[in-house]
Amino acid sequence: MEQELLLKGRKKDSIEQFISGSQLFLENGLSQLRYMVLVEGLSTPEGYDQCPYRSYVWSILCRVPPFPTEQYLQLLETSSQTLPDELLIKIKNDTFRTLMNDKKFHLKVNEESLIRILSCIGITTEVGYVQGLNVLLAPIAYVCHKSEPQAFAILHNLITKQIPLYITPNMEGVHTGLQLVDAVLKIIDPVLSDYLDSKFLKAKIYAFPSILTLCACTPPLKSVLKLWDFLFAYGTHINVLFVVAQLIICRSSILESEQPMKILRTWPNLEENEIIKLSLSFIPELPEKLYDLIARHGYDRKVPKELARFLEEK
Repeated sequence: MEQELLLKGRKKDSIEQFISGSQLFLENGLSQLRYMVLVEGLSTPEGYDQCPYRSYVWSILCRVPPFPTEQYLQLLETSSQTLPDELLIKIKNDTFRTLMNDKKFHLKVNEESLIRILSCIGITTEVGYVQGLNVLLAPIAYVCHKSEPQAFAILHNLITKQIPLYITPNMEGVHTGLQLVDAVLKIIDPVLSDYLDSKFLKAKIYAFPSILTLCACTPPLKSVLKLWDFLFAYGTHINVLFVVAQLIICRSSILESEQPMKILRTWPNLEENEIIKLSLSFIPELPEKLYDLIARHGYDRKVPKELARFLEEK
């Protein structure tokens, strides 16, 4: 009730006014919304723990219409009858530890909700479930805590339309993303790249969770939400650059350490503004071909071979 009163009494910012108006449905409306999110960012009014209209913005940016509750209830009924027991066990083995130390998350999202959403994913996608999908769901479930059907719809769109190669039996898109982290770091910071190589530390050893979960595995959640605002507006591929940016942020600590894996085993807390700023600064430094591979790696099966040829030529 208190938040409802705050909602009625507060002044809408420019993005909220825009998504409430008819101009959103014009041909260039989506492009304009992307621009506004990238330049202005989503604001959090006083008295709120996050932007109150973020779920609408994410839905629009992902081109996900409101998901009918009746249809979601049908999926739940079907999943209760057809989801294989071994898949449900896999899901439950992960959901109980989702963002375990984040009290705010668990005040809004309970484990049963995560199980229901992932069970519906299990019967509507080819692979069903892979470990880590619970963490990928977490920010969406938090943002859409008032609409479980919409949380399902956004996650389904993310893993079937935007990064389908991440959620395959061998997670080929994730492995390609890790190779791209190595390739980008070698260009952006050859000294740091060579030092990690000297310690036999490739991205596949230290960055697998960060690539798979689009950095949702690293706290705090409020920073993840800000990164995902940018990521949905710009493109999920920029997460590769987000990971490189995190390496640059803790560059000195890594280079001064005889055992840098101790630092990389638990990444420092996200600094979203610095990560975004650094990531954008990398783009002009990258060969056009490499950036194209980054942009396509989450959904295009041709990228691994093209990347191999690119690296051989270099």
